[in-house]
Amino acid sequence: MPVTISEGALYRYALPLTAPLQLVSEAVTRRRGVLVRLTTEEGCVGWGDAAPLPGFSDETLGDVEQHARAALPRWTGTSFFDAQGDLDTMLQDLPFEAEAPSSFRFAMEGAVVGATAAAHEASVPEMLGTPRQTVALNALLPRSGANGPTQAVRRQEEGYRAVKVKVGRGGVEEDVERVRAIRKALDASVALRADANRAWSFDEAVTFADGIDDLPIAYVEEPLADPARLDDFIERTSLPVALDETTREAPPATLRGLPGVTAVVLKPTLLGGLQRTREWGRVARDAGAAPVLSGSYESGVGIQMLVALAASGPAVPVGLSTYDRLAADVYAPPLPIGGPNVDVPAVATPSTARIAWERLDLIERVSA
Repeated sequence: MPVTISEGALYRYALPLTAPLQLVSEAVTRRRGVLVRLTTEEGCVGWGDAAPLPGFSDETLGDVEQHARAALPRWTGTSFFDAQGDLDTMLQDLPFEAEAPSSFRFAMEGAVVGATAAAHEASVPEMLGTPRQTVALNALLPRSGANGPTQAVRRQEEGYRAVKVKVGRGGVEEDVERVRAIRKALDASVALRADANRAWSFDEAVTFADGIDDLPIAYVEEPLADPARLDDFIERTSLPVALDETTREAPPATLRGLPGVTAVVLKPTLLGGLQRTREWGRVARDAGAAPVLSGSYESGVGIQMLVALAASGPAVPVGLSTYDRLAADVYAPPLPIGGPNVDVPAVATPSTARIAWERLDLIERVSA
């Protein structure tokens, strides 16, 4: 049946962080974004979160606000076919312009799926597939001497099945020593992931790979500053590799030419929404690589959608611990996402009643 959007509204938010977040060359103390609220003629409501990440997103928050204010009148009054059995077709038919920012796409698709789920009296995870009841998280150890074996073991004792270590800021030999120490401190049942964020030259990456060659490592994300040499690196070493930045620069078919890729890290806010994330996930599974969903420090509205996506994907630990960095949220109380596992039914159903309206500033409201 067709669903018609009768009203759209945009709200600005700025949420304090528990500690400054260093993003490329900028230290961020507040997470800023725009919430989208879509209401259908039947009164069903869906929320979406557009929060470009400074230094990582192609767009700025100003770009998002400008585009959203211009686009919202075109969305209100628009009808689309509620294809519950064919979600991807419904997403393909949404009225995006070619230049729509990635985070805006994520927000609008999320709001449409949320409103459609409400119309069916279903949960968002159920709209996306056959969801699991729990989603496992990986624990993140930032680049810090204090975040070594002791912290890794503490996360293991808390029940985490995967630990992710940031590497690439110091010397390669230092990274090798730290990763070796952490791996030896952890049980074999706990996966160890590393993320280099394209910090290394080819020779540096080979040095790192050779230095941990005897250790079981789940994967290292984007080891090379020059991603064009990734195929050569995979042939030269036995180090399992995961893609991250590459997913935003190349089409999913790229995976077919990189048979040594073990995983792909998918960040819908940066990647451009649900449809693109789901497409990458399908291609990754066909290529034998694990799709690993990851957050970009979204608000609770964005995290809810990521939990729903993760619940309908493969049962691997995902990177949604970014929610811990928010000292306050657009939801009050905040979502129950602490610990190694997320209770999907307790988290993934949007609730207007829980919105902390005092933390939102209305930008625009448009009615059909």
